[in-house]
Amino acid sequence: MNRREVIHSLGLVSTHVLFPSILSGFLSRCSNSNQESYTSQFFGPEEYDAIQKTIDIILPKTTTKSASQVGVHQFLDEVFAKCLTANQQEIVHEGAKILQNGLSSSEDQITFLTEVDQKAYENDDQYAFFKTIKQYTLVGFFTSQEGETKASNYVKFPGDYKGDIKLNENTLNYGETGLRFYL
Repeated sequence: MNRREVIHSLGLVSTHVLFPSILSGFLSRCSNSNQESYTSQFFGPEEYDAIQKTIDIILPKTTTKSASQVGVHQFLDEVFAKCLTANQQEIVHEGAKILQNGLSSSEDQITFLTEVDQKAYENDDQYAFFKTIKQYTLVGFFTSQEGETKASNYVKFPGDYKGDIKLNENTLNYGETGLRFYL
């Protein structure tokens, strides 16, 4: 398998047989506020810190908690450890090193990540890992209790399906950002 095929297959992580159990475990841990006892399974300590900073730039603290406050970095760590092949893991590790070096040497971390994002969507193989990190950051956050109830248009008792909903400044989940969230 060549590098391009491995990069393309990174988007298929959620089809892995272990993904539902990892997601279920993450959701049950979300209710526990004890994130300090987590031991990284995939990322080294410096990579783990870089991933935590990255996801907090993607989904910062606003009126809701940030991505790392709900434990998305732990979710990413577990998914990447258990659901990726060795080739895919190597690509993510290389990407984490790029993030680690860039975030520590950059004066403006948001500008740095915007450039990484742009290169990823220009199909630069070196930065393709970033799409996967963003995708699973969003999956982790919006499946957490915080994402489901406070950052989404959560309806405790859903009614009829409404396919065409008008948007306004109070509609959630449609914020403007320089980062792209489509694949």
